[in-house]
Amino acid sequence: MKSETFPLAMPDDLLKEVRKVAKRTGLSMADAMRQSMKLGLPKLAQQLSVEPVTGLKPFTEEECQQCWGKPDPEWDSLERAMTDRTYSPSRDDFE
Repeated sequence: MKSETFPLAMPDDLLKEVRKVAKRTGLSMADAMRQSMKLGLPKLAQQLSVEPVTGLKPFTEEECQQCWGKPDPEWDSLERAMTDRTYSPSRDDFE
């Protein structure tokens, strides 16, 4: 079986849980992680997959005018303020 090594950062609490399960099952840490992924991937896919949206009809000309045809000064002001705002992501944004 061909395999690939992949570095994996894990929070301490999850790492402790994996260690406990590996010890209880007699599996190595690597095997415990592989098996948990193998067993959990179908559930992950079922719960988090996004189904494509079908059956929607396009807006009519009237509906387009209703949504976007009228200027909205309050929204335009907010949009301008938010796009002018500088944003510097921190490490906390990705945890």
